[in-house]
Amino acid sequence: MKKIFFIALITVFAVPAVGQQVAQYSQYMFNALYINPAYAGYRGPINLHTYYRSQWTGMPDGPRTLALAADMRTATDNVGLGFNLMSDRVGLEKRIYAYANYAYRLRVGADPENRLAFGIGIGVIHSAFDNVNWKPTDAEPISLENSFLPDARFGIHYSNNTFFAGIGVDNLISQLFFNDDASSAKMPPVTQYYLNVGGIVPLTSDMLFKPSVLVKNANNAGNRAWTSDLNAAVIFAEQFTFGVSYRTALSSGKKLSSSLSRPNSIIALAEFVASGQFRVGYSFDYALSKLHNQVGSTHEISLGYSINRGTQRMRTPRYF
Repeated sequence: MKKIFFIALITVFAVPAVGQQVAQYSQYMFNALYINPAYAGYRGPINLHTYYRSQWTGMPDGPRTLALAADMRTATDNVGLGFNLMSDRVGLEKRIYAYANYAYRLRVGADPENRLAFGIGIGVIHSAFDNVNWKPTDAEPISLENSFLPDARFGIHYSNNTFFAGIGVDNLISQLFFNDDASSAKMPPVTQYYLNVGGIVPLTSDMLFKPSVLVKNANNAGNRAWTSDLNAAVIFAEQFTFGVSYRTALSSGKKLSSSLSRPNSIIALAEFVASGQFRVGYSFDYALSKLHNQVGSTHEISLGYSINRGTQRMRTPRYF
């Protein structure tokens, strides 16, 4: 009976998010390629990154996300190339997203670090239902057919040494290829929008303050609210980053129940950089709701590695 309650709870929480083809995660501030293809090439010659997220650890079959990203700046310095792959599982539903990304970086002004980049990603979304692991004692699942949908994403990213701003759009064309078969309970993909702004404020010679904001929404706001992450982090000696985020809804989706219309949470995160190349990050999400005792907390870990090659070494550290 307890497992049935948990699976039903997953469905209540996850259906709006799954219907929008979007996975939730907290360490996008360490690699924005996951939300914006124009970020490709920002960190330098070759940048590798991965993260694993275990959401609602107190719930059986809670959301699990594994993602990989790789990007590089070409020798011309004006072009960034990237690839990102993400596997997202909610209950018995599995989705895989894969994109090849291209970014063209324009110099803005005399400073070579002032760049305005335009990016596009082309890829595919694979959806499947894990019938093998479904048990007759489980709650009745949502039946999703095995499908592949072509997709595209677009983004704009501006950055200099102390400021950045970006706009990203996912799931641009997949809904055009979606086959709404009445005999299936398939959920159509929905376009997702991201607006991300932040900067660096020097506090001392070895301490930097890094505030940022992320606003998200989808074009079916009746199912999901406008949400925002308010982030504040401190960077020590260009090696240690400690931060906190507050995630809340700016407006409530009309179809959400009153108990779920404010999905507030607080997030603690940290990152360590070794030799300017190896990066390891961790975040802990704590839901500020009455359901926390049932669903538990969320853990996320990330690893990154930057490969510098000869003359392509970065002139200044990459804080964004």
